[in-house]
Amino acid sequence: MTGPDGFEVFDFDLCTAAWAEAALKVARGIAKKPVMRGADNLRHQKTWFVGVDALPNGADGSIDGVPLNGPWVRHVPDLPLHPAQVSIIYEGYPKQDIGESDANHRYRQNRDAAHVDGLLPLGPNRRRYAQEFHAYILSLPLNDVPHAPTVVWRGSQQIMQAALRDALEGQDPDEVDITDVYQAARRQAFEECEQVSLMITPGESALLHPFVLHGTQPWGHAPDPTNEGRMIAFLRPECAGGVSEWLATP
Repeated sequence: MTGPDGFEVFDFDLCTAAWAEAALKVARGIAKKPVMRGADNLRHQKTWFVGVDALPNGADGSIDGVPLNGPWVRHVPDLPLHPAQVSIIYEGYPKQDIGESDANHRYRQNRDAAHVDGLLPLGPNRRRYAQEFHAYILSLPLNDVPHAPTVVWRGSQQIMQAALRDALEGQDPDEVDITDVYQAARRQAFEECEQVSLMITPGESALLHPFVLHGTQPWGHAPDPTNEGRMIAFLRPECAGGVSEWLATP
């Protein structure tokens, strides 16, 4: 799907650009709604708008009558799409939330909050379990802001997938605490894999393997040229075959 790197960046495409323009208009309105700006959605002292399932696109990806299309289509299975996440990073990200541990804040600052999607912390001890089984991750920038880009660790999907397959294959994922396996694989990826910044702009796109380690770089000290933050839409459709298909993602 993405080759050995675990990600592929696609050049500017007119169809993708038209979709990004339509999605940006909708996303701007969503980001200003008071109901969307509560503490659950606006985190790290209001420097990250989480925006999970915030974009009202159709199951085919279309938004306001503009179809979603681009060069990634030939690389992915044909699956119904959920409402896209609209992730907005604001100037100053990441600031430390009240109640956030120093260790978690340092990890966000120094390791870009690197993670694999769908491995959720559950229960009072916040142990991780595989709960969401994505077929792929599609990153679609909505505006042109050269700060706080998505970052990936090249080839890390091979380490992560092998470790999680060993832990989960043939098991009920609800019964398998993967915290230690995941953390060990993550440390290995930091040691062995090159970190790459995905500096992409509207009309371009990036396709990520579901097991690739990825995160968001801190904003730095530069001012925001748009006063609206760096806005990216993310699509993560679920595997039709659940955990077994997810573990076998090529």
